[in-house]
Amino acid sequence: MRTIEKYLWKDDVMNVVFISGPHGCGKTAFMEALLEKSEVYIKDSFFLDFVNDLPAISHMSIFEKCLLRLYHRFYTAQQANLKCKKNNDNKILLVDRSIYDSIVYNTVEHNMGTLTEFQYNFLSNIEQKALEIVNPYTVILNPDSKKVVNYLEQRAKRGGREKRNRLCRREDTLEYISMMHDEYSKIACNTNVLYLEGGLEENVKETNDVYLKCMEFLEHRKGDRK
Repeated sequence: MRTIEKYLWKDDVMNVVFISGPHGCGKTAFMEALLEKSEVYIKDSFFLDFVNDLPAISHMSIFEKCLLRLYHRFYTAQQANLKCKKNNDNKILLVDRSIYDSIVYNTVEHNMGTLTEFQYNFLSNIEQKALEIVNPYTVILNPDSKKVVNYLEQRAKRGGREKRNRLCRREDTLEYISMMHDEYSKIACNTNVLYLEGGLEENVKETNDVYLKCMEFLEHRKGDRK
């Protein structure tokens, strides 16, 4: 019987996997499912609630928000890689969001006309340099756009995120989510990306498919590093 340790890239070294996708795609549920599956997974401690932890964000321009999130994801990736280098406990560190998320969000904003050509190019230069430095191994969850929008609507009805919903309402539309879906699909062929079109909360917890695909992905990554 194969053990999960078989899928680690190196012996006695912690490894990092970033989890990406449009908001409402099921990233949290996906990570929880992996954490429940095996003790080899641990969750990062780099999360930042931009809406509640940074009240000034409500007064920022679209460009300023994009730049702030990009820098935070770059910082998070560097901290995750540093943590992995300092640990030898044979674990896999799961990190919420990667540089790829900023690439997608920034492209959508540019396509919608909310970022100027100069602003978009400025952000793109940082993104490319960040990718060269970090080279993130990323699992992208990209479900059907209508399912994501439906989930966001149901989540809003449950309450508890009123401030976020008010500030980010424009990002929860079918148009916005569909544009994100298209941009994420363009990253699917990257060699360091595992692309899953599933990922919604109700699907992740009821099937082993995403777990098995993730294991196959890690095994492939291990082979690349030998």
